[in-house]
Amino acid sequence: MSNHESVTIAPQSVRLFHQSLFKTLVYFFLLILVLAGAYKAFPLVVDALFLIVIAAILTAVFNPLVDRLESSGLKRIYGTLLMFGGIFGIVGLGVIKGIPTLLAEITRIKDVIQQNAATESLDSILGDINARIAEFVPSFQLDPDLISSLSSQLFSQLGSILAGALDTLATILFILIITMFFLVDGKRMTKKLIGMVPNRYFEMSLNITYKTKKQLTNFLRGQLLAALGVAIQSFIGLNLLNLIFDTNISGVVLISAIAGMANMIPFVGPFMGMVPAIIVSLFNNLGDPVAASHFYYILHIIVMFLIVQMIDNNVISPIVVSGSMEMHPLTVILLILVGSQMGVLGMFLAVPAWGISKVVIQEVYQGLKGHRLI
Repeated sequence: MSNHESVTIAPQSVRLFHQSLFKTLVYFFLLILVLAGAYKAFPLVVDALFLIVIAAILTAVFNPLVDRLESSGLKRIYGTLLMFGGIFGIVGLGVIKGIPTLLAEITRIKDVIQQNAATESLDSILGDINARIAEFVPSFQLDPDLISSLSSQLFSQLGSILAGALDTLATILFILIITMFFLVDGKRMTKKLIGMVPNRYFEMSLNITYKTKKQLTNFLRGQLLAALGVAIQSFIGLNLLNLIFDTNISGVVLISAIAGMANMIPFVGPFMGMVPAIIVSLFNNLGDPVAASHFYYILHIIVMFLIVQMIDNNVISPIVVSGSMEMHPLTVILLILVGSQMGVLGMFLAVPAWGISKVVIQEVYQGLKGHRLI
């Protein structure tokens, strides 16, 4: 009797294998079609997605206030309308009172830069700076034309942004309308979405929803409060420099606002905040021998902003961002570099987006592992 017996495969098993293979190929083909369609449709819906993302961020910021109004006995829709009425009132007052003042400050600063850029004062200042730098880096030289061009472009862009604010009014209104719907019906929408999830994944879905919402809310609230703190400290510090040292820094409100907003971008922001103050001090004090003897107060400004950052990093941020996501500094830097490909907004959103993605991945992994699916 032979030790090698022939193995016979039943025709039914072959047929089932062919059917399974056919279904797998069909599903794979459908998946490719769906991904291709999503890739083609993405440019068409990217603007709408952008509005929804911004509205979701605003919802996370304003939702605690609406919840508090609702808990006090006020209907949610009335609480939302009351909050938006207050926001529109503050924004309207800021537009009426603040925008003309900021535009005037920008125009005046730009005129000062353009008037002094062509004088010999700028050349003498840069010559002095180059001489001092040459003691440490002999081959390094600052180009006066480049400095003048960059300074003019900086304030020209700020003026264009503020002057063109009315062009974005429709977008802002759409975002606020979407935010209003999210605030009023957000809980009902969330319940419906979670209700579509199978029972075995229900707890995992609740954990993901709760933790992502908590992380996003803590991060945004902390960043806004920290930015406000930096703006107020910069305003006080610049006024003290003008009062004590007569640094002649104009546009203090504008510079403080830039410092506060720039501070929301980790690592890069604090340095971006002090640049306008240095430029304004430099051009406002051209030809002043007292300012020249103090090296045009550049060191004073740098020290002031460093003190602001020390207070923010050691006092304000630990308090207001205590519930924020914890990440290694190298991870933050890499995320900012990746986000910079999408502009300033990408740099700001890169960190919370990664933190939320990490929470979702961890919860999904733990949920699947708990159900012994992996």
